[in-house]
Amino acid sequence: MKKIYLSLLIFSITLSSIAQTTYWTSYNFSIDPENVESYINIADEHFKNNTSDGVTTYLYENHISDSNNNYTHSIILAGSLEAMGALYDSPQSKEWELFFAKINHFTESFSSAMGNRTLAFNNGDKPVQKYYFLDVADPAKYSAAFKKYAQYRPKSHQALFGATTSGHSPEGESHWIIIGFDDFKSAIEGNSYRNNNPAAQKAWEEYRGNRGDTKLIRSGLRIMLRKW
Repeated sequence: MKKIYLSLLIFSITLSSIAQTTYWTSYNFSIDPENVESYINIADEHFKNNTSDGVTTYLYENHISDSNNNYTHSIILAGSLEAMGALYDSPQSKEWELFFAKINHFTESFSSAMGNRTLAFNNGDKPVQKYYFLDVADPAKYSAAFKKYAQYRPKSHQALFGATTSGHSPEGESHWIIIGFDDFKSAIEGNSYRNNNPAAQKAWEEYRGNRGDTKLIRSGLRIMLRKW
């Protein structure tokens, strides 16, 4: 198997309102089904015993995706600028090197990226998350529209918005959105909360009209398997 590389990925963090900018990095990779349990056990042991102040680590299964985005899992690291800088600027420990030596037997590298998260609404770290990669022409306009519409989203839905700053795919995505849910039923229902809410439907139409030129690059659904 190819070595897994640190990358930057879309992350989520527990917040109840608009938050200060948070930064993330991600590793996207594939694991054969028979090796998933072994990988999780190794990752569990490592991250439980090797924490970094101010940095949260997530393991996701890329559950629903298109054929050009078909890696199986992601590791995401997220934190403040200071915390992320301290993590990456510090010398790699023997434990970190040993961890990668172990998991390289089970993984095949796919891609990596990094970026930030500038808006977050409702309590986060939902276990089931829809993700959307976007090419946004006017980030300020999009951010303002996203923020304005947030009051109409159900309190049980997590909503995050941010940018990808490195590791873009050939399709050229610039920003991303995550909508988090408590379970699959809620994710399948998706936007049904607008069906009997004329005010929310009107606000949604205004949101779509006020966010500027935007192209959907891809979408999918991921499941949180672990959080350290």
